[in-house]
Amino acid sequence: MPSKFLHIVSFNIPYPANYGGIIDVYYKLSALKHAGVQIILHCFAYGRQPSKELENLCFKVHYYPRKSGLRYFLKRDPYIVLTRNAKSMPENLLMDPFPVLFEGLHTTAMLSRCVESKKKVLVRAHNIEHRYYQFLSKSESNLFRKLFLRFESKKLKRYEQLLIQANHILGIAKHETEYFNNTYKNAVFIPAFHRLDEVTSLPGTGGYILFHGNLGVPENFDVFLQLARKVLAKTTYPVIVAGKNPSERFRRKVSRYSHIKIIADPTDDELDVLIQNAQINILYTSQSTGIKLKLLHALFAGRHCLVNNKMIEGTGLESLCCVADTNDDIIRNLDEMMSLPFGEDRIRERKKALQDYSNRAGAEKILRLIG
Repeated sequence: MPSKFLHIVSFNIPYPANYGGIIDVYYKLSALKHAGVQIILHCFAYGRQPSKELENLCFKVHYYPRKSGLRYFLKRDPYIVLTRNAKSMPENLLMDPFPVLFEGLHTTAMLSRCVESKKKVLVRAHNIEHRYYQFLSKSESNLFRKLFLRFESKKLKRYEQLLIQANHILGIAKHETEYFNNTYKNAVFIPAFHRLDEVTSLPGTGGYILFHGNLGVPENFDVFLQLARKVLAKTTYPVIVAGKNPSERFRRKVSRYSHIKIIADPTDDELDVLIQNAQINILYTSQSTGIKLKLLHALFAGRHCLVNNKMIEGTGLESLCCVADTNDDIIRNLDEMMSLPFGEDRIRERKKALQDYSNRAGAEKILRLIG
């Protein structure tokens, strides 16, 4: 069977796969490679170096510097799009008939030219970007940054209309796929690609509650401290909070609680062990954009998952989680689940429910779309 070739345009160098959308990009590359696709990868580099890992994974890798500067902010189109273009891209992207997958609205500066060249075009929607930037603007305290995010949100809403030219939009959450389908009539739900290929949850009972995430991200920082103050302080269960980049301020605030322990910058393997051995993975968020990869990680590897509605909105995974939004409900569910063994029946339920969330299933959907 002849190889399929696919161009993928990434907003950053997708290795190491250690944050948000980059995780989705990297494990998508890996799954498509395993499915027999020859990938021509285009990366906009900032803060990361060229990667041998990617060059081994892909048929070819092109690197482009990401631009910056005030002049891009003053233009009509979004800054995140204008700063991801390069003079050599047309030659690299248009010289063959192979389809193109743009990773995020950020990378679509060449979309119209690909359409004009009769290429099949797919766009991965990591968020509804104008809503995401609007949310960020509301939570930003720096005035210049707040104004930038607000203007960028308006530009993104206007610019998003070019998605009607795409053959398919690949939604990452069900409610966002519905939005794109209602607006542009060409959206398909393909869940986030992630590090785990199968459910590895352990039966039995763990000894602690786990909260994990990038602790350098203000949202995770604030959500955990709110949980600690309003909920966890009223219990005596051991709690571990694990993640990258905990600040000194975060450490000081957490040190007030003798039953809460911080594990800073765990490796992937260390985090897997923490998730597997926890009795409860507690997963809370203040925004419902995209799909939270840490939710998939906890469902594939952990025991009980206690979440709020914003964490599971648009995922279709409600039946696998315990959902609680009020402080009293969180405490009540913690009390119930800390002594409730996680049984083999729950593991079988997860394996069945998560089949469509496997990397293999996602790669097969993309293969069908590119023909």
